[in-house]
This record gives sequence, structure tokens and C-alpha cells, in this order.
Amino acid sequence: MSKLYRLVVVECMLLLSLLLSLPSHATSNTVELSEERNFLELLEIAETIVVADNAQLRDVQQMSQWQQGLVDTPVGLAQALWFRVTLQYVGGKSRYAFVIGNPHLDYVDLYLLDERGRILESVMTGGQRNQTRHIVSYQEHVVFFDLENNEQVTVVARIKDQGPVVFDARVWRLNALVASEQANYTYIGMFSGALAVLACYFLITYVLLRSPVRFWFAVANLVFAGLFLNAKGILSDALGHAEYMSAITLILVASALFCAAKVSHGLLHRIPVYWRYATYGCAIFIILLAVTPSSYWQVVFAAAASCSAVLMQLLLTLRYRNPFNSLPNKLYAAGLITISVVIATQAYWFLQGVWLNNDASLVMSFVLLLGVILAGVAIEAHENVLVLNQQEQQRNAISDLRRFYDFYRNSAEGLFTATYDGELITVNPAMCHLFRFEDEQALLQEKPTLNALFVDEHGRDLLYEQLDQESVVVAREARGIRADGNEFWMALTVQLREENAERLLFGSIVDITERKQSDISLAYLASHDPLTGIYNRHHFEAELTSVLREHCHTRVEVTLLYIDLDQFKAVNDSSGHKAGDMLLKGLAQKLYGEVRSQGVLGRMGGDEFAVLLQGEYAQQSASIAANLLHVITAYRFVWEGRLFSVGASIGIVKHSEHITSSEQLMSMADSACYVAKEQGRNKIHQYSSDDEQMQRYEMELNWLSHINEALDTGNFCLYFQAYKPLHQLSEGYRYELLVRMLPVDGDVILPGSFLPAAERYKLITKIDRWVIENYFIWLSQNPKHLANLECCNINLSGQSLGDNELKRWILNAFEQYDIPYHKICFEITESMAIIRLDDTLRFIDTFRQQGCKFALDDFGVGFSSYEYLKNLPVDVVKIDGSFVKNILNDPIDMAMVSSMRDVAKAMGMETVAEYVESSEIMVELGKIGIDYAQGYCIAKPEPLLSSYGDN
Repeated sequence: MSKLYRLVVVECMLLLSLLLSLPSHATSNTVELSEERNFLELLEIAETIVVADNAQLRDVQQMSQWQQGLVDTPVGLAQALWFRVTLQYVGGKSRYAFVIGNPHLDYVDLYLLDERGRILESVMTGGQRNQTRHIVSYQEHVVFFDLENNEQVTVVARIKDQGPVVFDARVWRLNALVASEQANYTYIGMFSGALAVLACYFLITYVLLRSPVRFWFAVANLVFAGLFLNAKGILSDALGHAEYMSAITLILVASALFCAAKVSHGLLHRIPVYWRYATYGCAIFIILLAVTPSSYWQVVFAAAASCSAVLMQLLLTLRYRNPFNSLPNKLYAAGLITISVVIATQAYWFLQGVWLNNDASLVMSFVLLLGVILAGVAIEAHENVLVLNQQEQQRNAISDLRRFYDFYRNSAEGLFTATYDGELITVNPAMCHLFRFEDEQALLQEKPTLNALFVDEHGRDLLYEQLDQESVVVAREARGIRADGNEFWMALTVQLREENAERLLFGSIVDITERKQSDISLAYLASHDPLTGIYNRHHFEAELTSVLREHCHTRVEVTLLYIDLDQFKAVNDSSGHKAGDMLLKGLAQKLYGEVRSQGVLGRMGGDEFAVLLQGEYAQQSASIAANLLHVITAYRFVWEGRLFSVGASIGIVKHSEHITSSEQLMSMADSACYVAKEQGRNKIHQYSSDDEQMQRYEMELNWLSHINEALDTGNFCLYFQAYKPLHQLSEGYRYELLVRMLPVDGDVILPGSFLPAAERYKLITKIDRWVIENYFIWLSQNPKHLANLECCNINLSGQSLGDNELKRWILNAFEQYDIPYHKICFEITESMAIIRLDDTLRFIDTFRQQGCKFALDDFGVGFSSYEYLKNLPVDVVKIDGSFVKNILNDPIDMAMVSSMRDVAKAMGMETVAEYVESSEIMVELGKIGIDYAQGYCIAKPEPLLSSYGDN
């Protein structure tokens, strides 16, 4: 008995010590739970604490840092959130469930404790634990328990997650939970079913219509359905690998962006490729986020990339909208905005730690579905626009086909189609008219092939040869034959194309007979003189160049005759140019009859002819020249009862090795002809290098190369010779501008050496231009000298006076270099002014209006100086030095100078005496009344650059 007593006492003590060892439930937030309430929200009334993730239940229960409501402290990677609330039940016995509402939490430990803190139930769940959940709920973390009247229990939850710790906590009556879950699954089924229906519809229509945008929209709906099921926890339960849900979620988000981008690109009009790649880059970036260990940053970066991609799609939708109908783009933009707002709102609340309940989630889901439906309607509208546009294009194509048929029937060109073998298939009415057939049937019966259209097969063979090489022939000329047997020229344009595995020819034919005849006439006119019918200068020089080129190989002797008619001008002056033309025409026929079989005859211009002789005829050049001279002198021309005869001067040049060009040979022949003319006309002169006159010619040729070289290199220099007034003080610079040539070595070359050759070979105008341009440039660079300049005399040749281009250039030079017109006086030689009187008057009139002055140089040497002086509006008369230098010794020169001064004064002109070589002559000229003196007594010519200048 004592042993039994002692055993009972020991057991009671052990039980007491065990009870004392259990942690006391020191919670003060007891919540009454009645059977009238189906569920109770716990987040606001519960206590929470954040501790290290390895803390045990007993230790956490005893901590004093518990606080009312959800803690504000962020949950770190090595921490866990604890949640607890005590429930006091009033009512009959009932079954309840404690539910944590986020199915994606990594670790969730649920504990049910009695009043003494003992564990009644525990559930270890979470995405990283990969364990089967309870049958009642596939979305949440649940622990079930039974409560009786006045029973008190404490529910505790330990939650750990890498991302934001967001959840919802409730206590449900079991039957209410089951009803809620049934309604929730109904809503999930409806939403996912709606997405599936949309996906199926667009997949089926894609198969029927082959529209890529439909395919990608169908895939997008499937991806959205997967995202939705994943968000509700259905997908993780179905796959059984919740630990991979984070990566799967990122892949689904990236796929949704990719599909949405493909849909956008299908709806937009001509979107650039780089924008496509930018959208794809956002999707790839989201997939790469799977390697990020923090779920929080995965959410943040994925949300940022998604927002960027969506914003980009919205901007592209506004920028690259359909130009034909913008309604699809507007609908799509509205749907995209709706979807974006829903997803952005959910992401925002999630990051803020708020878990949306089923009602809010239901509203969000159906708004999202509305956005998807708007996008689908946009696709349908887009397809309708494309269909309408295609129908419009078909109507336009039919209209174009009708217009083409009308064009084909009514074209002015002959149109045809044929097989590659040449068998004609169709022809138009213009083709029938071209070949003189009544209708198409008659043409196809009479000429069934292309061969029958050509005069010979050679033209057809050339056509096919070019077609085989290039597949197209444009305006190939050939001779055709009409139904009446007449030939004509036609131009064929033919294209070889392959249609339905058959090679066909499509072509057009144009009648070019008139143009061909015109071309023949133009070719004749291009090589023949229109008046005389013999070769013109251009063709003759080309023929001469060709002969000289062949001479280098054949060494056949070549001789050139140059013929210049004498007394021809008298015919023009007395009977008019028409008479002169008729004389030239008749005489040219006589010369052609004489030269026909011996050489080439050409008209060089005006009354000049040339004859090219080769071989044995070149050796007989003297005899042939004599015969031609006889023909010319024997020719008698009658015009209006008057009898005319002409003579000729003929120059002969035999080609030699030192003659390098046809131009040189022509020039030598012209020079020989000129010598013959100087010898008394009606003469024949053969070029000889020993002849003095020929030597002069050779010298001029030599100067010709030097002048050209100096013009190219600027190897000229400017001199000046000052002149002074005889009756007043000089207030500024007055001088005549002179030009010199700079040799490679030796003394400066005076103009008398090279200017005659320059005038003969038409280079004097270039020298005049060089002088004016370089002097104007120098003046613009020396403004002080320009300010003190009274007058500069610049010499102009007769050729320059008649050059309109030079005249325009001088006017522009005055403006370009800002040279005052009144400071320039142009000197014109009396002899050249008389020869080119009309050109001189026009030139003087142009520049006098601007303010320039003009001087008549070498006055007095002409036979009619006073007569022409009346017609020349010059300002200054420069008396030739031949009258001035002997004025003290020769009374006749004195009288002539005095008369020139009197005439000039009477006409309001100033006078300048040239060649003033002594002070006595200068004094005498002053007494006579001459205004200015120029000569060595006044100043010698000096270089302009070394004598004047601002520096």
C-alpha cells in the first residue's frame, strides 16, 4: 500500500512538473468566434513578429516583440514571419479551417494550439516543399480543426518566402469554405474557359484564313490562361513541382509579351524591324531573370520590363496605325491599355503587400477579359479592313484590266503576243493597220508567224539573239513588209517572259520610215555642205585625220590643196549673197567633176575649199592644182544679165614626218595659200621650209605653243607706261597697261613678238582676258592704289570686240572685283575698229553706259580716219607716234598733228600724243594744245607689281 501510494505521489509530481514545463499561452488578443459567422478576417486582429527563420515555436511564443496587425518590418532572406491569433468559440460543435490565402508562398507552417499551448494540429506546406495539399482547397494553405462551445484555440502560422510576404488569413466554417471554393473554381473555370474559347476560335480561323496575327493571338490567350491558372495555384498543383513555379511564371510572362508583340506587329503598318527586336529583347530579359535568386527583384524587374514593352506597343500603335482605317488600332490600343492597367494594378498591390481577395480578383479578371476581347475585336476589324482592301484591289485590278484591254485595242502602236517559236497569238487593230490588213483574223491567216513580218530572216535572227541574251529588246530597227508588198522601216520592242511554263513574246511595233529617212537626211547634212553638196569642213577634217592616222602604217604619200577664191566678195557686194551662193554652188560642181576620181573635195567655209590627195594623185598635186585653177578662172557666172568671173589662190602642202596633226597640215596649207595671195592672186604656192615667208609662218607656229603654255601657266606679266597732262597737274595715276611674256630663261619678251601670232591663231582674246582678270585682281588687293587711280588704259583686240562671251565676262568682272567703271579706258586700234565697225560700236555702247571711257589708238594711219572718227563715240584720240616723233623737223607732220587735235577738240575728245621722246617735242605739243603726252620722255614701261602697291 505504501509502495502504491508512493508511486501515485511520484506520478502526480511528474505530471505537475510536466504541466509547469509547458509554455504558457500569454496572448491577450482573444477573438470570439460564433457559429453565426461563416468566416473571420484575421490579419487586422492577429499578432505578428519577424524573427530568424530557425527560431522554434516555443521560443517565438515566449517573445515579447509581438505586435498587433501586420508588422511593417521587411522580411529578410534569413527571416520568417510568425502570425498568431486566439479564438474563443461560442456555439455548438462545428468544424473550421484556418486558411493562408497565397498559394505561392515558399514555406508555410500552420499550428493549432489548445488553451495550454499544446499542439493540436500542424500542417507543413509551401511551394518549396512539394507536398500534396488538402483535398478541399487547391489554392491555399489550410489546417482543419473542430471546436466545441466555449473552447479556446490559438492558430499560429510561420511564413517564409524569398519575395514579398503577401498573404490573406481567414478562419472559415467548413461548409462555407466549401461553398466559397466551389464559387471560386466556377469563376476560375469561366475565366480560363473564356480564354480557351477565344484561343480555339482564333486557331480555327487561322487554319482557315492563314492569318499569322490570329495564330499569335490564339497562343497569347493560351499563355494568359496559363498565367491565370498559375496565379490561382492550379498549375503548380497540376504539375506537382511548385519549386519551379517562379521560373515558369517568368517564362509565361515573357511568352505573353512575345505573343502580344507579334499581334501588335501584325496589326501595325510597316513597323521598322528594330522596334520588333526591341520588344523581343524585353521578353528575353524577363526569361533571363530566372537566374536571379530573389523573387522580389524578379517581380520588380519583370514588372518594369513588361511596362516598358507595353508602353512601347502603345506608342507604336499610335505611330504606325493602318492608314486605310484606324479603328482596329484604336480598339487594340483600348484592349492593351485595359490589360496593362489590370496587370499593373495587381503588381502594384502585390509589391505593397496586399493580397486581393476573391471578389476583387474576380473583378480584375473580368476587366482583364474585357481587354482581351477588345483585342480580339480589333483583330477581327483588322481582318475585315484587309478583306475590304483586298476587294478594293481586286476591283481596281479588274478596272485596270479593262483599261489595259481598251489600251491594247486602241493603242496607236502595233501590239502582239507570240510563242517563242514565233507563232502569233494575238494582234491589235493598230498592228493590222500597220501591215495593211483589214482585221486581226486576216493578218493572222496571211502572216501567222513573226518571220512573215520581216523582209529578210537576218533581222529576225538578230532579234532572237538579243532576246536569248537579255530577255528584252528595245527599239530594234528592221525592215518589214506589208500586205501590198511594200517595204517599210519598223522599230520592235519585245520582251521574253515565261507564263504557265511557256515562253511567250510580248512586243510592240512602230513605223519609223519617216524618221529613218530623216536620219539618212541628217546624216547626209552632217557630212555635206547644204549649199554645194560637197563634204563640209567637219567631215573633211575627220577624213584628213583618218588618212594621216593610216599614213603612220601605210606610208602612202599625202598632199593637201587649199583653195581661196579671189574677187568673190565683189559678187556678193554687187549682186547680193544669193548670187554669191549660186556662183559657189555652180563652181563647186565644176571642181567636184574635176576631183571626183582623184581625191576628196570639201568646202572649208565661205569661199574656201580644200582637196585631199593620196598616192599617185598626191605626186601629181601640182598638175591637179593647175587644172583646178584653170577650171576656176575659166568658169563664167551670169546673174541678171551680168557676167562674173573669179580667180583663186592655191596652197600646196605635202605631208612630212614633222607634221603631227591634221590641224597643223591645214594651217600650213592655209599659210601657203596666203603666200600665193600675197604674190598677186591666181597663183599656186607650194609650202617650203626654206621660204622666208614660210619661215615666218614656222616662227608663228612656234609662238603658238609658247602662247598656249603661257596661258596655261600664267606665264605673262603686267607692265605699265605712265602718261601726263600737258596743261594741268596730275592728281593721280594715269598709265597704259601693257603685257609681257616671261621666258624660261633670258629677257622679257615684248608683245610685238607674240601678239601677231596670237591674233592669227585666235588667241588674242584669251590674252586680253588674262590681262583684265589679273589686273582687276591686283587692284582689289591694292585698295590704296585703286583710290589714287585716275585712269588705266587697257588695249583690246578686234577679235575681243566681237566676242559676246568676253563682253559678258568683263561686265561680271567689274562687279566681282568691285572696280569703278570710270577708272578704266579701253583702247581700240583704229584699223581693227574700222574692220569690225559694228562689233566695235556695240561694245562701246555697252560699256560707255556703265561709265567706261574709250580711246582710239594709232589714229591717223588709216586712209579714212576722219570719216570713221565721226561714227566712233570715243573719248580720247591717241595720235600715232609716226606723226609725233618728227614734229620738230617735218612741217607736214606738224600740220597733221594740229589738224587731228582740232578735229578731236571739235568733237569733244581729248588727245594723247604717243612716242614723245624729248622735252622739246613735249613743249611743242603743249603749244599745239595736245592734252596728254606718252613716251620715253615721260616714263618708260615698268613692271606693275614692283612699282605700285599698297605695301
